[in-house]
Amino acid sequence: MNRNLGIARYLSNADTPLPCGNGAIAFTSAHVPEEADASHRFGDLVRKLKKEAGYRVMCDIDDRTPAQFGLEDEEAFLKAFDLDWLRLDDGYTQEQLLDLVRKLPVALNASTIPESQKRDLLEANPDILFVHNFYPKEDTGLDLETFQKFSAGVPAENLVVFIPGDSELRGPLFEGLPTLEEDRNEPPYVSFARFREMGIQQVLVGDPGLFDQQREWIEQAQQGVYSIPCQLWGKQNAQLYDVPFTIRLDSPRRLRRLQESRAYGKSGNLILPDPDHGGMPRNRGDICQDNERFGRYSGEVTLINGELPARDRINTIGRVDSRYLKLLDYIPSGARIMLVREAKEAQEEEQ
Repeated sequence: MNRNLGIARYLSNADTPLPCGNGAIAFTSAHVPEEADASHRFGDLVRKLKKEAGYRVMCDIDDRTPAQFGLEDEEAFLKAFDLDWLRLDDGYTQEQLLDLVRKLPVALNASTIPESQKRDLLEANPDILFVHNFYPKEDTGLDLETFQKFSAGVPAENLVVFIPGDSELRGPLFEGLPTLEEDRNEPPYVSFARFREMGIQQVLVGDPGLFDQQREWIEQAQQGVYSIPCQLWGKQNAQLYDVPFTIRLDSPRRLRRLQESRAYGKSGNLILPDPDHGGMPRNRGDICQDNERFGRYSGEVTLINGELPARDRINTIGRVDSRYLKLLDYIPSGARIMLVREAKEAQEEEQ
């Protein structure tokens, strides 16, 4: 299954520029009420997504959709528009779903089908995708416990989820389109990292717009390097920006050790105790470096993900951007990371 970042597109935002799909999922719908009067343009949208942008298209339908398009059944609808999946929503019994999953490439609603029925459906077709809903209304998105309940029994590679966009939100509410409510006001990159930590590879942006910086960081994470927006203090520490490091596999969750960083304390690069930022209590989000008092450990950089006491052998050299602190929970040990300058869009908002 392709792991590229997916999108959602509808007739109402069909003119929004399309990023290159490279085989990722494009989610659309043939039964959104406000678009019913424009159904004749649906075929043009699917062709644009597939032929021009290179997506595989998943279309949300209910049991009435084929007839509304003058087609006999779901199979005729799938073939008429050259769709890759049908996501079957309302109006189907368990018996109908079992019949359809055996003969068609379909996806099902992960947020509404009980676990016992999911097991039966997966036995009938182990390749079924279960797609969680997105939630346009504030406060209606899933909490993590409910998400895990509805995902139980489904392999992570069979799950599809939505994260919100940021540069352009979809109407009519313009409040973001996340699966998880706590993602509604998070940077999309943070939401992506959360799902990737869960092992979920099929992540779609529900809204039409995503800032270039967010997309760049997501694409880098897909390639195995996580960017951590931060501010490093002092000219001598600027050399740590944009350098790939590895989080040591044996790092505790409260303190992420950067494996290659100890080299900065060698080769005559003396790291003195900092009179202003040395020996300080270490708080979540602090970026710290061992100074010469730590002997051969001098130079090692750590990312603090808890509350730790002051040590006169440790300098605090910077802070993770507050909007990206959750990355410290989601990025796994053994991962490659880069410390990067604070998010461009955050700096623009402050000016």
